[in-house]
Amino acid sequence: MAIFDYLKLNDLSSVEQEIYRFIANNLEKIPYMRVRDIADGAHVSSTSVFRFVQKIGFHSFPEFRFYIKAHLDKVRQEENKKHIGIEERVNSLNIGIFHPDVEYQIKNMAQALGDSDFILFMGMGASGAIAQYIARKLASLGYVSISLDDLTYPIRSFLRKDQKNVIIFLSVSGETKELIEVIASLEDKNIVQKYCITLNKKSTLAQLCDYSIEYEIKEERKDIFLDLTSQLPSIAILETLISYLKDFHNDK
Repeated sequence: MAIFDYLKLNDLSSVEQEIYRFIANNLEKIPYMRVRDIADGAHVSSTSVFRFVQKIGFHSFPEFRFYIKAHLDKVRQEENKKHIGIEERVNSLNIGIFHPDVEYQIKNMAQALGDSDFILFMGMGASGAIAQYIARKLASLGYVSISLDDLTYPIRSFLRKDQKNVIIFLSVSGETKELIEVIASLEDKNIVQKYCITLNKKSTLAQLCDYSIEYEIKEERKDIFLDLTSQLPSIAILETLISYLKDFHNDK
């Protein structure tokens, strides 16, 4: 969620994570709630709520509520702005939004995938749909490639020790809790290479993966929680990745 993008969930205690989840799931109500209301909803003490508010940079609870209200008002105003035409949309996809070495990054990732025995794409929501699209294209080229958007699936059954395994995580924020938990659940992290494509190079996901490719684009959201951020940069990276893998496959 954009308002808390700078937070790393792994740095929060279990109590603080409960407070975070309650606030994130009830953001529209927070400007009208008391400390006690949040404490009761998150099943923690009022003192814990005060400490959380201070930890994320606010001197007082009223200051925190005012910030949330102002943020919600700003988001609603942005939602009401004019649409983006196709020319503006296409022009937004320029090389400047990528890392200067993005071509080398993509080629490097393609080489790792080309040498692998099993490729797994994982994502949620729109990222999950793109994961399915890309995995299917690679499978059509002859690669053993699948996608999963059910992040509770026991993926260890796929990751045999006698094969080269690669997982590619797709996440705009890089803070998708379920994807982070997938990495944490890997008992033997040496049997799989972990890659991610994300908007946030400082995100938890980017830090946990062995390799990441980032891009820059403005996040777009509806009603705070619904992610409408353009996936064009991610698709451009993945389509370029496929073109390299197509060449590698033809050379074999």
